[in-house]
Amino acid sequence: MRALPTQAPAWMVRCLTPLIAKHVALQMAREHPGLEPGAIAGRMRADLGPTPDAQALAFVDAVERYLPPPAPPGTAAESPGATTIALLAANLVPLYGVLALGWEVFPLVLLFWIENVVIGALNVARMLCLDPRDPASWMAKLFVVPFFCFHYGMFTAIHGVFVFSLFGGQGVSRVRGLDVLGPAMDAVRAYGLEIAVLALAASHLFSFFWNYLGRGEFRRASLRALMAAPYSRVVVLHLAILGGGFAASALGSPVWALLLLIALKVGFDLRAHLKEHRAA
Repeated sequence: MRALPTQAPAWMVRCLTPLIAKHVALQMAREHPGLEPGAIAGRMRADLGPTPDAQALAFVDAVERYLPPPAPPGTAAESPGATTIALLAANLVPLYGVLALGWEVFPLVLLFWIENVVIGALNVARMLCLDPRDPASWMAKLFVVPFFCFHYGMFTAIHGVFVFSLFGGQGVSRVRGLDVLGPAMDAVRAYGLEIAVLALAASHLFSFFWNYLGRGEFRRASLRALMAAPYSRVVVLHLAILGGGFAASALGSPVWALLLLIALKVGFDLRAHLKEHRAA
């Protein structure tokens, strides 16, 4: 293993070290699956010889920060964890709304649309928290974060217009242009969706703090992957949700159709959640 060239300017070393250290950490984790980060870093320090220079040792320290913790023995990466249980528990609230409160299609689809807004906001937080020690990453964020806010905001607003125009009906505030958030908040109060919104938001916040920050995913995540992550979930899920909601509405919103719609959404949610954190 070789560190950065000693003749490189100090500013270049500071900018390139996190990028190269992250790449080396991924390679070392693949070569030594199940080994603790400290043990991997210890092997790397031993490879430097009896008198390593300070720059090489600092590089190994940087690599150690990016090494993922090994999975506990006897467990699978895709097995249910605390955040999976929180996700399933949050989705019980819409189930209660259908069975006990008589919700029809619009409150369900609106709730799932608001969840998209929460996911987008937390994705911005993920990008901002990504690898805070990497100066090059901060330069990229200056462009990527505003672009994501604009692009995902437009995407979500247009989707919200479809939700209101297809399922809103009488007694729902009209959407003017792409201003969906105001009518959505009015509908939340009108249908009593506050607890359901808080439950879904809390499950995503819990995953953000538990997995992304607590388990160190923010050190190994990619800005490019984070930029695309919400779309892969939202597009597939909500094409199915809009199609299922339209079918349920055409049938007169029978309870069995609404329960099937919730089951479809939970299935997509669970699959996307496990895939995301298995990759991380």
